[in-house]
Amino acid sequence: MPDVATDIDLAVRRFVSLLQIPTVSTPDGSDTDWARFAAFRDALDNLYPLVAAKLQKQIFAGHTLLYHWATGSADDPIVLMAHQDVVSPGDPDGWAHPPFSGAVADGEIWGRGAIDDKGPLVCIFEAVENLLAQGFTPDRDVYLLFGHNEEVAGDGVPAVVDYFRQEKIVPGLVVDEGGGVAGDIFPIREKVAVIGTAEKGILDLQLTAVDPGGHASMPGKHPATTRLARALAKVGDGGFPATVTPPIMDMLTTIGAQAGGPLGAVLSRADSLQWLITTLMRRSGPLLNAMVRTTAVPTVLEGSKGNNVMAESARAVINIRILTGETVAGTVERIRRAIDDPEVRLEILTSSEPTPVSPAAGPAFARVEKAVAETFPGSITSPYLVVGASDARHLAQISDHVYRFYPFEMNAEARGLLHSTDERLGIDDLERGIRFYTSVLRG
Repeated sequence: MPDVATDIDLAVRRFVSLLQIPTVSTPDGSDTDWARFAAFRDALDNLYPLVAAKLQKQIFAGHTLLYHWATGSADDPIVLMAHQDVVSPGDPDGWAHPPFSGAVADGEIWGRGAIDDKGPLVCIFEAVENLLAQGFTPDRDVYLLFGHNEEVAGDGVPAVVDYFRQEKIVPGLVVDEGGGVAGDIFPIREKVAVIGTAEKGILDLQLTAVDPGGHASMPGKHPATTRLARALAKVGDGGFPATVTPPIMDMLTTIGAQAGGPLGAVLSRADSLQWLITTLMRRSGPLLNAMVRTTAVPTVLEGSKGNNVMAESARAVINIRILTGETVAGTVERIRRAIDDPEVRLEILTSSEPTPVSPAAGPAFARVEKAVAETFPGSITSPYLVVGASDARHLAQISDHVYRFYPFEMNAEARGLLHSTDERLGIDDLERGIRFYTSVLRG
C-alpha cells in the first residue's frame, strides 16, 4: 500500500479545536468540569467521522474512551494509548499565547496538552482516520484507549484493564507516552530514540507531626514544624542507593556500541563498572540521576495558619519515584529508618509498584523499532526506564509487551515544557507523530 498522505493543515485545525477544550482533571472529581470532557468526546466524533462510524466505542468510568477496530484477527491485539486530561495551566498571564487558545505561531501549536498528551492522541486519530479512508485493515485487532484522569492517577484505564481481563483480551503490543527522540542527553553524534520498557513506581507518602501548639513567643522543645523539618532533612540526606537496572543497562550498551572512544570503552563494560557509571549519571543532571535511583521530594507542606501561632499539626507529602527492583513496602521502611522518630506518622496516600520490564527484543519491540526508524531515519533506538508515570503501568498487569514513547523530537527545552508554561508542539513534530502511528499500524 502506498504511503497515506497527511493533510497537515487539516490535522493542525483539528488539533487546535481539541486544544481549545480545557479538559483539566483534578484529584477531587467533584472539582472537575465534566461538561468539558463530554464536549471533547463530541468533538472527536465530529472531527474524525470515519473513526466514529467504523470503530466500536465504549465509555468506562464515565469518560475514558475505548475504540475497537475489529479485523477478524483478535489474537495479540495492538493497544495505542494517550490521555484526554491535562494539568492546570497555572497563571494564564504568564503564557505567550493563552493556554487554551490553540494558537498557531512560528511553526508551532501552543496550548496546555500540546505535548502531554493531546499531541499523541491527535496523531493516533489522524493515523487511523487516514488509514480508514484508504480502506486499510491492520493485521490484527486494534484498540485505541484514551484515559480521562491519568494526571491524577484515576480510575479510567484501570476500569478498562478489568474489562480486558473479563473478556480475556491480552494485548500483544501496547504503546503509550514515555520516551522520545533527543540529541542532547548523550555525547554522541546521532539522535537517540528512547523507548520505555518499564517505568518507576509511585508513592505519595504523608508525614505528620503533632504538638499542643500555642503562642509562638513560648515555643516548646520540639514544635511540630521543627520535628517535621528534621524528618524531611533526614529523608533528603539519606538518599537512595544508585543501581543500573536492566532497562538502563540495555540503554547504556546500545549507546556504547555507537559512542566509540573512552565513552564507548566504559559503556561496553557497563556491567563491571556500575560504580563509575552510577557516579557519572548522578552528577549529570536530574534526568540521568533519576534513571539510577529512587527519588523523593517534598511537594506539599502545611503548618500553622498564623504567623505567631505554633502549628498543632504539621504535614508534608513526599512524592517518591521507586526504582525498578525496589518495592513500595521497602521504600517506606527505608524512610521510616532514616527519620528514626516515632512521633512522625507515615501514611501512604497513593502507591504503585514499579512495572515489570518488557523485552527489548522480539516482534512487538521490533514493530515499534521499525516505526521509529521509518519516522526518524538515522536515529538510534534504545530501551529506557521512564522516570515518570503513565496509564501504561496498568496495562503492564495484563501484557508483557508495553512500550512508552512520545513520537516527537524533544530536547531539554521541549522536555521542560511538560506541565509548564508555554507548552507547544511543532507542526513538523505533529506530522512525524502521525507517520509513526501509521507505521505501527501497518507493521
